[in-house]
Formats: sequence, structure tokens, C-alpha cells
Amino acid sequence: MIRVYIHSARISEITPPRYDASAEGKTVSLLSDLNDENSQTIGRLEVLLNFDYLIENIAASGWWQSHKAFLVDNTGQILISTSTEPGQKLGDNIDPLEQKILEAMLSMPFGTILGQGHPPSEVIGFYKLHEAPWTLVMIAPGEEILSPIIRFRLYYTISGAIFILLVLFLIRSVMGRTVAAIKDVSKAADKVARGDYGKLLPVKTQDEVGELTRSFNSMVIQLKERIQMKEALNLAMEVQQNLLPQKPLHLENMDIVGQSIYCDETGGDYFDFFQFPALGSGRVGVAVGDVVGHGVSAALLMTTVRAFLRSQLAQPGDLDQKVTAVNRLLCLDTFESCDFMTLFLMVIDANKRELRWVRAGHDPALVYDPSSNSIYELQDGGSALGIDADWTFEEYKHSGWSAGQIIVIGTDGIWETENPHSEKFGKFRLRQIIRQHSQFSAQEILDAIINSLKEFRGTASQNDDVTLVVVKAL
Repeated sequence: MIRVYIHSARISEITPPRYDASAEGKTVSLLSDLNDENSQTIGRLEVLLNFDYLIENIAASGWWQSHKAFLVDNTGQILISTSTEPGQKLGDNIDPLEQKILEAMLSMPFGTILGQGHPPSEVIGFYKLHEAPWTLVMIAPGEEILSPIIRFRLYYTISGAIFILLVLFLIRSVMGRTVAAIKDVSKAADKVARGDYGKLLPVKTQDEVGELTRSFNSMVIQLKERIQMKEALNLAMEVQQNLLPQKPLHLENMDIVGQSIYCDETGGDYFDFFQFPALGSGRVGVAVGDVVGHGVSAALLMTTVRAFLRSQLAQPGDLDQKVTAVNRLLCLDTFESCDFMTLFLMVIDANKRELRWVRAGHDPALVYDPSSNSIYELQDGGSALGIDADWTFEEYKHSGWSAGQIIVIGTDGIWETENPHSEKFGKFRLRQIIRQHSQFSAQEILDAIINSLKEFRGTASQNDDVTLVVVKAL
């Protein structure tokens, strides 16, 4: 119903809609004062509208028909509802969700509130109308509202699971091939460790596993070559060791012992004992040599000198002539390589108690005399072998060789041995050991020197060959 009071006036401000639930038909009224030209109120305009007419679009909505819906004022008073009689207020039934809605309406123009559970049992949405002081509240089951999200989550979970399974399958496939290739390398390595080199592994891929296989094959080839070289060096060592005297020389009036300790499989140090008829009756030859450097090349030069020297000593003649001939022959081989060898060659005449020697660049022999407890050197000598083919060597003599005297001939690997503090063994220690063990046999004196040398060197590595010969008159 519309009531109009007509005056000569203009409409003042229209009040917000007012809902009247007590009136018949539930009406909404709009009120406005009428003012004259002097702004004096001369009347009031009231417009009454049927409430159902205003909300007929909301009422016809599917949401309104199928779910809980409320239209409430700012105080929470329910104007219309699908589940509650009008006149009540939100929260009267002590529903915690309605309490949350009422609190949210006071602070926000719109919003969403989720109920308990996952997914939530209910989802509540509210929106304040701009045209009237009312709020539209709708409540729906969470599963229905969130069904698209739930379906998406399900699809996402299934797709993710399938993708993960696919990735795991690919990883297993790739890792299976990788593990199989690594097992092949491991089995091959185990065979190599047992000395079975077999065939090289096939390179099936170009990735890291293929690179590992190629590296393994290269290692096997090099290892095989090194093993062959090692075997060859061991054979060379065995041959060279067999060229040296294998046991001491015990005579009626003297003992002669010697030992060589190489820092590699082969070396350039040399010692030898001679009892050739060409030397004469009761005479014994002793030689100690040291080739420059050590290793295979030094061993080859050492065997060459040994062959030259033995061939010369087996023939009549003086020592100086024999050594001169050896030097001339050796220079033919060392002309380009510039290798050389030092040598101390001595012949002991037991009947005449006489020493004769030729020293070719080697350190002097040490002679211990127990009667005076002194040590002197057999010093006179000449150039090393293999340097000057025109060099003429001289023979020197020493008389007075008597019982108890000791001759020690060694190489520089003895006195130049260093301990971990880079301190050298020196000849002074060697002389002390000779004096301290002068009452013992030649073998015991040699063992005492070798043991002292090892103890002095300690953890330091052996950098040079060591050769020692001890002769003791009985």
C-alpha cells in the first residue's frame, strides 16, 4: 500500500529500509521528511513495500531452496530463513558456527567461515547488502561446496602417484643398468686382483659409467704392462744377484764376506771374489765397484764391467795393465752416454802377507790394525772407469799384512745414508763399529755395520745402493 500526502514541498533524505515483521504481510518501509522552501518540515512521506516482493529473486535461487540461508539485520536478527523462524537471532541455538558468523559480520563486509573436519562439514558465506542494512548468510555442506577442489585434489593425487611411479620405474631402470655395469667392473677388478686380466670390458654408454669402463680398461692395460715390467725386473734382479758371490770365502788364513743391498730391484753396485790361476798361488782377488746412478741402466753397465774384469783377471799380467784394458773397453760403450764406474781392485797374497791394489776413482779401503788400534786408508789411485780411454792406471803395494788385521771396502751408499733428520751416517761411525767389533769374525763385523746402518736410517727411505766387503786375516 502507498499513502501519499501531497504538499508544496520537496523530499528530504530518505531513511534506510525498515523491516516490520509485526505488520500484516511483512512490510518494509521507507520514510522521508517533506520540507518547504525554508527547510521547515511540513510533512512526512512513507512508502510501504511487501518484503516477499523484495526478496523474490533470492527466494527463487537454487541455493535458497536447497541449503540453509538467512537474511539478517546488523544485530543478527533473522528477517527470513529457510530453516529458522523469523524473529530469532543468530546464535540463539548455541551453534558455534552461527556465533562465528555474528562476530565476523561485525568486523567485515563479507567473508567465508569453514566448519570442522577435512573437508569441513559446512561452509558459511555472508555478504552485507549495499542497498539495505541487511546481510545475506548462506550455509552449505563442505563436500558439495568443495567438490571441485576435492576432485582436483584426487586427480592431482592420482596423477602425482602415477608420475612418481613412472619416475621410480625410470630410475630403477637406469640404476639397474648402472648397477649392472658397475658389477661388471667389480667382477673384472676381482679377476685382475687374482691375476686374470681377461678381455677388456665393452663400453656400452657415453655417460659416467662408460667413462668409468674406459678408465678401467686403460688401468688394466697399464697394470698388465707394469706387471710384465715388474716380472722382467725381478728376473733381472735374480740374474744380477746370481752374478755376485753367493757365499763367503773362507780360506786357511783369512775370511772374506760381502753383501749388496739395492734401493731398486736392480742396482749398479758390484763386489766380487777371484781365485783364478793367473793370479798366482795363495792369492785372492777382491773387487768393489759403484756405477753412477742406480736401476736397470746401472745394472747393465755393472754386468759389462764384471765381464771385462773377469776376462782380464783370468789372463796373466799385472793389475794395472788389466784395469787399463778394462777402462779402454768400457770407454767404447760409454763414449756417448757419459756413464762411468768407480772400482777398487785388490789382490791379497797370503803367503807374502802383501796387498796390491788399483783404485779407479773409488773411495779408499779402510785397514784396521789391532796392534795399534788404528785405522788407515789405502788411498793412492786414479780416474774412474769409462771416462778417459787413454788413462794409464798404477798398481800400489802394502806389506805387513798380519793376523787380526781387517780390511773394509764399501760404496758411498754407506756413509751417505741419511736418517729422518737429514743427518749422514758418515765414515766416523763406520770406523767406530770396526773398532768395537774387531774381535769378531768378518761376517759378524759386516752384520754389525749393516744393522747399525738400518737402525740409523730408521723410517727414511734408502736412496742409494749399499755394498760392503770385509776381509779379516786369521
